[in-house]
Amino acid sequence: MLRFTGKNVAVNSVVQPRQLHLVLSGQRLASGRLQLSHYARAGRKVSERSASTSTSSSNDKSSHTSNLPPSAVSPRKHRVELKPGPLKRPSPSSATPRPHSTSPKQTQPSFPAFRHSPTSSTPESVPSAIELAKQDIADATAQGVLRPAPHDAGTIKRFTHQAIELFKFYFRGLKAINTHRKQAAAIRSRIAAGGAALSRAESRFIRTFHQDALKLIPFVIVVIVMEELIPFIALYVPRMLPSTCVLPGQRDRIIAKARKNQQLALAGNWKLFDVLRKESESSGFIPTLSLGNPGALCGVVGIPAWGPLQLARWRLQRHLQNVASDDKMLKQEGYGRDLTLPELKEALQERGMPMFNEKNSADELRAQLQWWIDMTEIMPEGADALSRRLFVLGIVGSHK
Repeated sequence: MLRFTGKNVAVNSVVQPRQLHLVLSGQRLASGRLQLSHYARAGRKVSERSASTSTSSSNDKSSHTSNLPPSAVSPRKHRVELKPGPLKRPSPSSATPRPHSTSPKQTQPSFPAFRHSPTSSTPESVPSAIELAKQDIADATAQGVLRPAPHDAGTIKRFTHQAIELFKFYFRGLKAINTHRKQAAAIRSRIAAGGAALSRAESRFIRTFHQDALKLIPFVIVVIVMEELIPFIALYVPRMLPSTCVLPGQRDRIIAKARKNQQLALAGNWKLFDVLRKESESSGFIPTLSLGNPGALCGVVGIPAWGPLQLARWRLQRHLQNVASDDKMLKQEGYGRDLTLPELKEALQERGMPMFNEKNSADELRAQLQWWIDMTEIMPEGADALSRRLFVLGIVGSHK
């Protein structure tokens, strides 16, 4: 029994220090946990205090910046996306077209800026020939060219009245041609006697009389046989009518149609004009005999292009000779200083420059006319008046 008692005492002596060690370690762990929880609470309090102070300071800063004037607040920069890369803006030198040069030794005026007439995407309704003829007669009656029919006139009486009025109008036009013949003869007699020099208006008057005299015989035949066909001739064959036998509405439509045909000729033969300009850019002129397609140039300047090649080339030469003499008179009279707006448009159309619209002023059209005259005065070696004007016409046709 004493042996068992001794063993128990030995075991208790061994176990008690271990239990004491475990108890002490548990107390240390508990105290450590208490300290960690205490530190965690203190850390949360510090973070809450710092957050409150930071929000208050940010509020103070925002209130401070909001009170500043707009110029003092620096704007926030937006993020720039570099994919894809930034676009390079074209330099002014590459954006503006360079003027074509005829020769390195001579300088020429820059090509004038034309304001093209806007084209509508919706197709316009084209009235019939009968409606256009009726509209021409109504416009001439409203302008006092034709005497109006009585208000109580019926259909047959109104038609008879209009036929008689048209016959009177054409008869007066034929008499005007004879009057113009006498006036043209008087101008020639004055010049032959050593009087005043021929002016541009007188020169164009004599040229118009010559054209009307050539149209006189076929027009008289049409008037005698069937004068009702004349409004339709004005629609389909306007060059057959003398200038004194055209109603106001017909004249406006003839001019508008001629200008539209010139614009179509310019747009359809742009590559041809560009080739002509590039081939003759070094020399500064285009020989007339070297033209392979004179019909395209005839269409641009507004003259007939039908017939064989030699006939089209002869028409073009004659037209450019008239333009050359007209350019000389225009320069003497101050580059068309006294020309009206319709006369300026007519002069530009004769030179193959129908790129104007209704918004262009007289000064802008006069500047375009002066550009043409100044360009044609530059005479490279070996060039003449016709070949130089063909080159300038190539510049006009190749310009977009």
